[in-house]
Amino acid sequence: MPEGRRTWLVLLTLGACALVVACSAAARSDHAGATKPTPHRIAIRTANGAAEFYDRVTKRRFVPRGANYHRFAVRNGLVEDRTFASWNRRIVAADLAAMRKLGYDTVKTVVDICQHRCIGSPSGGLRPAYLDHIAAFIRIARANGLHVLLASNDLPLDGGYVPRVEATCCATFDGYINSHYLSPVGYRLYRDYWTTIVRGLRARKAPLDTILSYTIREEMFFFAAKPPLSLTRGSVTTANGRTYTLPEERQRMVDEGTVFWLRGIRTAIRKLDPGALVSVGAFAPNDPNPWRPAQDDRAVFMEPMLASGVDFLDVHPYPGGPSLDELAANFRLSPGRQGKPVIIGEYGGFHFAYPTPARAAAALMDWQVASCAYGIDGWFHWHWRGVGDPEVWTGTEGGGMINTVLAPSQRPDPCARKTFPFLETNLALGRPTSVSSSLPESSGSGAVDGSTGTIWNSGTNAPAWIEVQLAGPFVVKEVRLIVGQSPDGHTVHRLLVRTAGGLEEVRRFEGDTVDDQTLTWRPATPQPGVVALRVETDSSPSFVAWKEIEVLG
Repeated sequence: MPEGRRTWLVLLTLGACALVVACSAAARSDHAGATKPTPHRIAIRTANGAAEFYDRVTKRRFVPRGANYHRFAVRNGLVEDRTFASWNRRIVAADLAAMRKLGYDTVKTVVDICQHRCIGSPSGGLRPAYLDHIAAFIRIARANGLHVLLASNDLPLDGGYVPRVEATCCATFDGYINSHYLSPVGYRLYRDYWTTIVRGLRARKAPLDTILSYTIREEMFFFAAKPPLSLTRGSVTTANGRTYTLPEERQRMVDEGTVFWLRGIRTAIRKLDPGALVSVGAFAPNDPNPWRPAQDDRAVFMEPMLASGVDFLDVHPYPGGPSLDELAANFRLSPGRQGKPVIIGEYGGFHFAYPTPARAAAALMDWQVASCAYGIDGWFHWHWRGVGDPEVWTGTEGGGMINTVLAPSQRPDPCARKTFPFLETNLALGRPTSVSSSLPESSGSGAVDGSTGTIWNSGTNAPAWIEVQLAGPFVVKEVRLIVGQSPDGHTVHRLLVRTAGGLEEVRRFEGDTVDDQTLTWRPATPQPGVVALRVETDSSPSFVAWKEIEVLG
């Protein structure tokens, strides 16, 4: 999920609680009135040599399309989801009904992105009222014909979970993420956490057959700079009972530990809910195409996830930075259908990359269409509702532009683009470029890929130029040039358009400019017959560069 969404555990001193006793009591109580789960309607089969979701009733392929559902609020400077902590049945019912009206068939929610009165109970175990609300959410989804992806983001701060994990800290296990996966205590607690959730939902007679999947961990990663991954000598015995010599067996420890953790929790869930699908999510690894800063030591290991036996993978590639092809390589995805279903469980439009909801909606449609080349089996944008989100455009902003553009009712084929009257058509997007020069890692394509996270950099001082070939001729209504410049200072740029009559200068920009500034040309009457656009820079205090060139028409 976006960086600010991550619910990092705060190292607090919590009162001791007898977690084993509390969880055992909760399990006996929850299981007492439970009914045997009915078979899940959505399963996985192999068709034409590829794995796919299908509907057991209709026997047709099932393509999950939906949104992440949360009701975010800011409390004490932290973003938290109030969907289940401050339950409002009316709002949830209205939102899920609106989702279904647009043709979506699945909704994804995370049960523990919260800080206050969350799923964990201070007295130990899980808060009964919170489980009531999750069960009610599943019933509302079912009533609206929606399946549910139920995910976990972290162990609860309350409930006695964190103190027992922290007891493993710090010489051998770091006390947080690494200990969740590799320490015997962390593994048992995460397994008990999930089984307590499933038992609680069974006891409340939630319609578990409407659950598409239990996503064991919304984003699974390790800290490479924390024990035991960081240890340079000695040995460590992990949750699977095996002992590894470090650093020689570091990767083997991670690989076998990941497989053991995922398989063990999946097995425990399926004992309570036979036939349930179990998945795991991940943001992109940082290799072979780096996209996060070097000081970010979060390490994602895709190979053991793929080998673990989870039923499908939930990947989270966001546009606005590296290309989809680069991120797919990091996820170890190859073109075409994968060996098991793969969904994009999160993708959204960052404010820094897309200045309006309309721009974000167009980019997300392009991202979805492009992902079809990798045989993606489902999509869930981040996220359905809200205004004023500090990081991403939500689905309901701009009159619901994103929710509408990604809606199955509007685009039955997720692999086909469609025009919408409220979208801005960027004629320069993905078009060929010619340049005076460029740095090897900053070619002309970086200025027309729809993202300000990439750049064309000439690698030289002025004069320098870039020209974009349109598929035209087109009528041009507006041109936007997003500055890539360091240091700030006085610049002279000339904008020229190429028509059948040749190259003509239409605007001169002269003055002080700064990085990320947008220079705009909007002719009094739309300019007809444009086949190319050229930007020439005569003066600049930095190497000549552009983050994005947009031609609207």
